Amino acid sequence: MEDVLKKNKLQTLREIFSPTSLPFSEGLLKKTRSVLEEKDLPTRKDENWKYTNLNGLKKLSFDKDMANEILENPFISEGSNRLLIKNGVVIDSTKTIEGVRTNWSDKTLPEVVGSGVMDALNVLHCTAAIEIEFSSGGKTKELELVFENSINTQSFPRLFIRCKKGCKGTVILNYQGTTENASFSNVSSFIDVEENANLTIHKIQKNGVNAFDLQREYVNQSANSTFTINTFCLSGKMTRNDLYIKVKGNNCETYMNGAYTLKGKSHCDNHTTVDHEVAHCYSKELYKGVVDGFATNVFNGKVFVRKDAQKINAFQSNANILLSETGTVNSKPELEIYADDVKCSHGSTTGQLDDEAVFYLRSRGLSEKAAKELLVKAFLGEVLEEIDHEEVRSYVEGQIELHFTA
Repeated sequence: MEDVLKKNKLQTLREIFSPTSLPFSEGLLKKTRSVLEEKDLPTRKDENWKYTNLNGLKKLSFDKDMANEILENPFISEGSNRLLIKNGVVIDSTKTIEGVRTNWSDKTLPEVVGSGVMDALNVLHCTAAIEIEFSSGGKTKELELVFENSINTQSFPRLFIRCKKGCKGTVILNYQGTTENASFSNVSSFIDVEENANLTIHKIQKNGVNAFDLQREYVNQSANSTFTINTFCLSGKMTRNDLYIKVKGNNCETYMNGAYTLKGKSHCDNHTTVDHEVAHCYSKELYKGVVDGFATNVFNGKVFVRKDAQKINAFQSNANILLSETGTVNSKPELEIYADDVKCSHGSTTGQLDDEAVFYLRSRGLSEKAAKELLVKAFLGEVLEEIDHEEVRSYVEGQIELHFTA
């Protein structure tokens, strides 16, 4: 009886969403349907979802009402190629950007899939599939994708990003929602960084206060490659990021940076996994954020160092500041090491702003709010310094300032 109830609960959720119209193969659709028949939505009984509750998904209502607010210019980068995905659908799919494919009417969709319920839902209800390739001699070096949700809607994008051998590329994933937006985004991204390639992803999540945003990135790194991902969780009712990185080649460098500014009743959950399978690699992970009001932050970072992965240097750090007595932080950095010649460290801190520092700044003429804003900007500055894109950095700095005024 319990299994039946679970299936009915998941079926109720599935009935909210429209089926995909993209040309997936019947074999892939059958495979993903079988996942949903065997599994239920994650619950707090699952270790990886211990602090994140998905029950609110079943209360979503997509009535398509337009929001009063209009996003006039959601783009961040002036110099990049641009692609707009509005309310789950690619706008002007006939627009030609070198190395980007969005029209799959006569093409075969990649059948790369994850293994969980959310990945299965992403296939069966996919609203847009986008393939990006940075290749030698290609003119496209930087691309900004804006995922704009201006109505209460569902969005199931699938992204395939490939940085070919010896190439360099930058992708800005810009998720924007109107203030009162109650959308649901469920994103699956599959990323390949080939030998000697260098790929950077900047991900900005600025969703409506009632929006659910669940995302997964699956990354494969080949020898001598460099991969960087900067994640900024700025607003939304629930934000969940699952980042899986497999380092499969020697002499790789991996950088993961994150900053979050949470307030109200927002919930943010960052889960990261770096799997060092071979020797002579370096990874650095730095996540920092501020939690205000009744907001909740979750961080779970895990680094694997396999038996043959000697000479690994892995650094992991999570730091939080609580701006209220009602905010919550759950932090769990982890190392799982099977090699003996490595340099690995991890750490986590959670505290409040230094009262003496606030008092000092107020004695110099600053208001309490201005003093706290200055200290928060300094606290998050370590992450912002890692951003090598001036427009992205400037945008995030501006959003941090808005945290204290909005």
